[in-house]
Amino acid sequence: MRWLGHSSFYLESPAGVRLVTDPYGPQVSPAAPVVTADVVTVSHEHFDHNYLDNIKGDPQVWRGLTPDGAGWEQVDHTYKDVHAYTVPTYHDEVLGSKRGKNAVFILEIGALRLVHLGDLGHLLSDGQVQSIGRVDVLMIPVGGYFTIDANQAWQVVAALKPRVVLPMHYLVPGMQGFPIAGVDEFTAGRANVRRYGEGQIDLRPENLPAETEVWVLAASQPRI
Repeated sequence: MRWLGHSSFYLESPAGVRLVTDPYGPQVSPAAPVVTADVVTVSHEHFDHNYLDNIKGDPQVWRGLTPDGAGWEQVDHTYKDVHAYTVPTYHDEVLGSKRGKNAVFILEIGALRLVHLGDLGHLLSDGQVQSIGRVDVLMIPVGGYFTIDANQAWQVVAALKPRVVLPMHYLVPGMQGFPIAGVDEFTAGRANVRRYGEGQIDLRPENLPAETEVWVLAASQPRI
């Protein structure tokens, strides 16, 4: 896995499936990467999460919302050894009246369950937590303003109990016009925080910690 910046991750499955989450373009950062993918997931139809021009190949695009963003798609898709389904959520705390709908993607890849929260804008209900199920790796927005903030993110972590937390959607150098907080507001005063340099991490069941850890990744701009 690599973090490509913002809410975008690049994953490669044991069978070689290349998957990209929530791709973004130069409107977000001039460092937006160009990658080749077999599958792209899109949590919602905002420009900083659905930019496909930098995705090469002929990928399947799994969209969490209808093209107009007004409704949820019922995602339950499989491509080789990757299975994904979605849980409906909102982009704000008032049932989408501010920023619309959002879809949480649950990615089952081999023995791992990875969860991408997209632009989650509220705490999860008990029903949503149950629908998401077991979480090995959680990709969670922490920057606030458009999404849950650092304190709310920790409440979501407590509800889902992942083994690895990968913060995303926070302010990094080069981002253009995003009034969101940096990752330090999420990690300040917290134990079990590991920081990685640019590059990929090897996610295997045997490599995951027994207790929850936060892994802060440096964004990669590869051309894969």
